[in-house]
Amino acid sequence: MTYELIWMVAVAVAASVASGGLSVLWLTTRRAPRIIATDPRRETAFLIEHGRVVDATRSGRAILDGLGAEGTRADRLIRWLSDAFPGLAEAIRAMPDTAERTITARDGIGRLALSKERGLLRIALGDDENARVEIDRVCQTAVQAELETLRAIGDALPYPVWREDREGRIRWVNRAYLDILATQDRAAAEAWPPRALFEGEILIPGVSKRLSAMGRWFECHAVSSGEETLVSAVPADALVKAETALDTFRQTMSRTFANLTVGLAIFDEERRLTVFNPALTDMTTLPIDVLIGRPTLESFLDALRARQMIPEPRDYGSWRERVADVEHSARNGTYSEVWHLPGSRTYRITGRPQPDGAFALLMEDISAEMGLTRRFRSQIETGNAVLDALPEAIAVFDEAGTLVVSNEAYDDLWQIDQRQGMTQLTLADAIGFWRERSHPTPFWDQLTLPAAASSEGAGAVERVRLDDGRLVWAARQHLSGGAVMVRFLPHSAEVSPLMPATKRRLEDRRAAGTP
Repeated sequence: MTYELIWMVAVAVAASVASGGLSVLWLTTRRAPRIIATDPRRETAFLIEHGRVVDATRSGRAILDGLGAEGTRADRLIRWLSDAFPGLAEAIRAMPDTAERTITARDGIGRLALSKERGLLRIALGDDENARVEIDRVCQTAVQAELETLRAIGDALPYPVWREDREGRIRWVNRAYLDILATQDRAAAEAWPPRALFEGEILIPGVSKRLSAMGRWFECHAVSSGEETLVSAVPADALVKAETALDTFRQTMSRTFANLTVGLAIFDEERRLTVFNPALTDMTTLPIDVLIGRPTLESFLDALRARQMIPEPRDYGSWRERVADVEHSARNGTYSEVWHLPGSRTYRITGRPQPDGAFALLMEDISAEMGLTRRFRSQIETGNAVLDALPEAIAVFDEAGTLVVSNEAYDDLWQIDQRQGMTQLTLADAIGFWRERSHPTPFWDQLTLPAAASSEGAGAVERVRLDDGRLVWAARQHLSGGAVMVRFLPHSAEVSPLMPATKRRLEDRRAAGTP
C-alpha cells in the first residue's frame, strides 16, 4: 500500500509539471474536483477550501488579482460573483458535502457550475452552450446609443455620482467623482475600485445627509437601485457658508439683544413667543420656564395680568383682543400704549408687525423719564404761579423774538388773554399792539435795539401813558441766552425794583426838575 501511494504521488507530480496548470498539489488519496488548465474552452475556475481560494485557472487568477490583496479570501470572491449570480452564497451554504449544482446568471446566459466533494468546492464560469441569443441590429444600435448617452450624461454632471453595494463597495463612478479624488490623491483616482469619497459614512436610501470631503461640503442623496445604492453628492459650500453667516448673525443679534435695556418679545405668525431677551424677564418678572415654553400672545398677556404687570382696564377681554389684533391696530401706525403700574413704574409698550406675519413687542421702562417730566412740569407750574402772584406785568421773549412767558398781571394790564391762542406772539407784534394802546414814546423803538446799543446797556426804562390815561413804568432787561424781558409797573410803585442805573437816572432827572 505504501508503494502504491508513492507511485500515485509521483504520477501526479509528473502530470502537474508537464501541464503547468496547477499551482497547488493535493496530497490525498481522494478524488478531488479538477481545474482544467489545458481545457481548450479556457474556462475560469476556482478551488476553495476552508474559506480560502487554494487554486485557480489563469483567467481566475486574473480576477483574484483584480480583487486586491485579499482576493484569495473565498467570501470576497463569492461577493464579487454574487453581483452576476444572485443567491450564490445561499446556494453554497445549502449544498451537501458532496453535490453538484448549476446557477444561472442574472442575464440568463451565464452559467456557474458548482461542484463540492468532501469540503473542497470547485466553481467554474461558463456560458449556456445550447442557448442561442438573437439580437436585432436596430435594437443593438439603440441600446448602444442609449448607453453612450447615459455615460456622457454621467460624466457631464458637475457633481459626483456613484453606485455602491450593500457593503459600501464602489461599483461605478462618474468623472466628477474621480476629479475630486484626483485633487488630493491621483493614485486613488486611478485605482479600481476607487476609495470611498466619504469613508466610514453610511448612506441610507431616501435620507439626505450633509457630509464633508476634501475640504468641501456636499448634500448627499441616496436612492435604491436594485440591490445597490445610487448616490449623488450636490456641492453645498454656498449653503453651508450662508448658514454659517446666518448663525453668526443670529449670535450677534442675540448678544445685542442681551445687552438691550428694552424688553424684546418676538412672536411668530402663529403668535407664539420665539425670541426674548433678559431685559424682558427682568421687567415682567415672568419665570424663564414660562417664556421658554413659547406662550401665545394672549397667554403672555394673561401671565402679565396675573403678576399685575399691566394696567387693569375696565374691559380686559376687549382690551386683550385689541392688543392681539396688531394688524388692525397697525393700519395707521404701530400699536403703542403707556402702562402706569403700581410702585410708580411706567412702561411704554410698542408693537411692530413684520412683513412675514411676525410681531415684535417692545417694553421700555420710562419711569425715570416720566418722573423727570413730572418734576419739570411741577417746576414750570410753580414758576408760572410765582409770576402770576407778582403785581407787575411781565412778558419774556426768546432770542427769536417769540413770546414764551407772560403772567396774569400782563393780561389784566393790556386786556388780553395771552394763554388762549396767542402763543405765537412775537416781539414786533407786541410792540405794535403796545403802540396802538399808548401815547407815542421812544421806548418802543429802544426795545428792538441790541443790549450794547441801548442807552442803559443791559436795560432801559421809560414812563408810558396808556390810552385810558394811566401811567406805567416800562422797563426792558436782557436775559441770558438772548432773551428779553419787558416789565410794566404802576407809576406809583417804587423804582427800586427796576434796576440801579435806571433809578439813579430818574433821581437825577427829578433833582433837575425834569419830569
